Amino acid sequence: MDKAGFIKTFHDEDSYRMAKLFESLERAKSFSYFYYTDEFYTPGVWNRIAQMKEYRDIDILGEDFFERKIFAVNFDGNNPLSILEIEGLDTHIVLTHRDYLGAVMSLGILREKFGDIFLKDGKAYLIVLDSMADYIRDNLSQIGRTSVSVTKFDYDEKVLFLQPNLIRREAVIASLRLDVVVAELAKTSRTKALEMIQRGLVLLNYHETRDKAKEIKDGDTVTIRKKGKFKIGQIVGTTQKGNLRIAFYQFE
Repeated sequence: MDKAGFIKTFHDEDSYRMAKLFESLERAKSFSYFYYTDEFYTPGVWNRIAQMKEYRDIDILGEDFFERKIFAVNFDGNNPLSILEIEGLDTHIVLTHRDYLGAVMSLGILREKFGDIFLKDGKAYLIVLDSMADYIRDNLSQIGRTSVSVTKFDYDEKVLFLQPNLIRREAVIASLRLDVVVAELAKTSRTKALEMIQRGLVLLNYHETRDKAKEIKDGDTVTIRKKGKFKIGQIVGTTQKGNLRIAFYQFE
């Protein structure tokens, strides 16, 4: 596959960034030493790379429950990732995912340079490259109106603690259209679901989409702002009226 064909495969991604990734992966194929990318990629990218025979020797580093992962070759067991625990010191102020995200980016760090942010037990846990961990720890001291403390952990020391609970549910829907699925997941009307989609409040596989008729498939992740994140499972049956019974999993 040439560069143009590679970029075309990722028509919904930034073409400049995909060109850089193509060049990086092509170089990595000839490396005999451990190498990893310095940027994280969402499922829309790493899922497609995993299916390309040209890159069957490329590793994808990150847990199954991670949204953002990095690529590597010749992985030697020494994980290049670290985990930062961020704790607000004012117990009266509740920090949100958006607060933590904005604070890290305010340090001049692009979104693609760090991984997932998990909120657990009143703290945030940030997946980062170890090479960047000390910089964030030493420079992030305030988020909004509250001071924060930042502690660095080795990846293996904390990663299992972050594994989310997935609650399995089933639902009956008329079709797999995005607006139909969003209405069911958000427990709202089709009209309200369409409004949320049009306002950019719905992410499909971590990308904003306004295509209400987009068909959802097994394995897709649907994020509805202020409602939660859901992974779509299989169609488990049909009703007598021809509606679909699907399984889905809600992140807790």
